[in-house]
Amino acid sequence: MLGNFLTHPVTTFVAGILVTLAIIAWLLSTYSKPNESRQKIAEFHQQLAKQSTAPPFASKIEETAALERFKTFLQGIGDAEYIKRETLNVYSSDAYLDDTLTVHHGAAAIQDYFLKTAQTVKSCKVTIDDVSQSGTSYYIRWTMVFAAPALSGGEPVHSIGISQVYFDREGKVTFHQDFWDSGQNFFEHLPVVKGVIGYIRTRLQ
Repeated sequence: MLGNFLTHPVTTFVAGILVTLAIIAWLLSTYSKPNESRQKIAEFHQQLAKQSTAPPFASKIEETAALERFKTFLQGIGDAEYIKRETLNVYSSDAYLDDTLTVHHGAAAIQDYFLKTAQTVKSCKVTIDDVSQSGTSYYIRWTMVFAAPALSGGEPVHSIGISQVYFDREGKVTFHQDFWDSGQNFFEHLPVVKGVIGYIRTRLQ
């Protein structure tokens, strides 16, 4: 009787699922990082404090030129050749970038990151919706539609976000912080992970 139960197809199927879930849980625990939220926010405030002496633009013409250069750059992040050509013209050598997925320091590292991004997506369209200013800080609100083979089977992913930026005297970006829901707009479109996130969302409702 027990032997029949252990070899029953349903039992075998359930056991397979349990083993698979155990392996996934082990992998997630192995590669998961400790809670670094405090350190990340501390670095954000540290980098933000450096911008307290950010100079105002000498003229409206310089301000407009810097903003247009940055907005055009956002619209071109899906083009690898454009990234190679323009990143060092847009970001200062010691620029800080946090796009909620990763943090990068310096124009060279930012260029490498955007190049990898451009080579991963098959299409990317960014629409600039609004620009606001607070002191010497600028907030650029945007809508992005991108597609990548690894996300949602290559179907377009629609998202919205805001980029907070500061510029130096040359009009180059020294600080770039994105406010963007990476869980909904990135991780939720990954195989397996989207199922886990979906389950968590239903439990919170």
